[in-house]
Amino acid sequence: MFKIPLKYRWTYRHLTSAELSRDCSFDLCLSNLFEDSGHRFMDFYSEQGLRLALKRYGFVAKLRELGYEQTDIRFGVREDGSHYLEVFEPPFEKERVIAELIVRRTALDEIFPILKVEWLCLQNPKVAFSDERPRLPGQHYPGLGLGKDVLSAIVLMALRLKYQAVTNVADHFHNAYIYSGSFDFYKAEDAARFHDFCHFMKEGELSIADVAWALETGKIFRKGEDAPYHWEPAVQILPLRSSLAEKFSSAEYTEMVEANYGTFQFEYRA
Repeated sequence: MFKIPLKYRWTYRHLTSAELSRDCSFDLCLSNLFEDSGHRFMDFYSEQGLRLALKRYGFVAKLRELGYEQTDIRFGVREDGSHYLEVFEPPFEKERVIAELIVRRTALDEIFPILKVEWLCLQNPKVAFSDERPRLPGQHYPGLGLGKDVLSAIVLMALRLKYQAVTNVADHFHNAYIYSGSFDFYKAEDAARFHDFCHFMKEGELSIADVAWALETGKIFRKGEDAPYHWEPAVQILPLRSSLAEKFSSAEYTEMVEANYGTFQFEYRA
């Protein structure tokens, strides 16, 4: 299971549901009784609650350290039913968005409910790319360096709202690679394919940036095939219940993954 830092677990325990869902400074107010849940993030968090969470978890202070003296938020529900949350430096412009999260409530086979992360963007428009922090496909600005912190907050949100797991489907290999430190692949075949690709990367002494751009420019092939290989997005899952987590640490799952090792052979062609 993903290990949440103690400071975030402490904050989680000391933030009450009433604080996160109410819209006024009183413990109870009539507007809470009749308010449309569409004005709440994930049908739970009020605007006041979101601002409080961002402050208590330390994100406001962290962004201030990065040069963002003022930050603001926008949130709502998209036409497809997913919920979005944006953190930006006012006034609002797309180029001033620092963080954007899109999530939805869904199911996976017999697992329900699941919090699916459809999009997560953490970027710092105040800095430029460098040799140490090269641009990756899909990036407009370097990252914030807060990935683990934000993931901790997402997991704690999912726990508070009684989800069974958090999932994502990474559209780029480098994103799947980053998530793999905390997430399992739902299907053993996908886990084996990821393992084989990482083995190819290690053997070729390729960095994440090397591989990311080689995939983007069609320079990686499966052995025996003429068409360039494109990363195949797959479901990655972070179980939040021990009974579910046991499936991905079981001997059966491990054996299924290992049985597929070597199935996917890759090569680089300049």
